[in-house]
Amino acid sequence: MMLAIATGSAVLAFIGLALGLVIAVAVVNMLQAVLRPIQEIDRYASDILAAGIGIAQGVDGADHLARTHELGGAVPGLAVGYLKKAGLV
Repeated sequence: MMLAIATGSAVLAFIGLALGLVIAVAVVNMLQAVLRPIQEIDRYASDILAAGIGIAQGVDGADHLARTHELGGAVPGLAVGYLKKAGLV
């Protein structure tokens, strides 16, 4: 069984297919134009996150500074007391 299509209908079908292909290519190009900046922003965000984590790791010991300052401030008094007890002062 053979299906017959009129020449005009066949031409319109091919024009429709060609037009659909052109539209599909245009949509893919527009999608790439949108995805490129999104990927760049994602890379920048990853760099910012890595830098923030590095800064946070560098500041982790800051809470120990206050305790170190307290202990360091107590050393002269303790040293004088030790020297007095040893009879050197």
